[in-house]
Amino acid sequence: MKQIFPSAVSWWLFGPVMILLIGCGIYAALEKAWLEALMMVPVLGLFYWLLRYTYYEVLPGQHVLRVVAGPMVWRVPVQDITSMLPSYSPFSSPALSLDRLRVRYGQYNSVLISPADRVGFLAALLQLNPAIRHD
Repeated sequence: MKQIFPSAVSWWLFGPVMILLIGCGIYAALEKAWLEALMMVPVLGLFYWLLRYTYYEVLPGQHVLRVVAGPMVWRVPVQDITSMLPSYSPFSSPALSLDRLRVRYGQYNSVLISPADRVGFLAALLQLNPAIRHD
């Protein structure tokens, strides 16, 4: 049975950005700059999509970790995961919080994620691959 782990969210980071975008859209509408106001709609839509649909799915039957961030999807074979260590890297990633885990898999690959339930997430992956190094 698959397990879904939503991403933790750093609202102190995303809140001001959302308020700024909404404010710019309202200001543009008040100034009758309709094109600029309409340009905010897809940007806000993308932010909503990322906030609503960023999660991590463990698929035991397929031994796969599926990382979903809005329109983007990564499939990581659980047997290829070598380590999951804490990271505070600000680099772009499918994580909505700066309190992240760096999942290393394969020889040189990694992805930064931020499951809200780290303990449950790690337990689900360790059931499929007990060799994962973690702290």
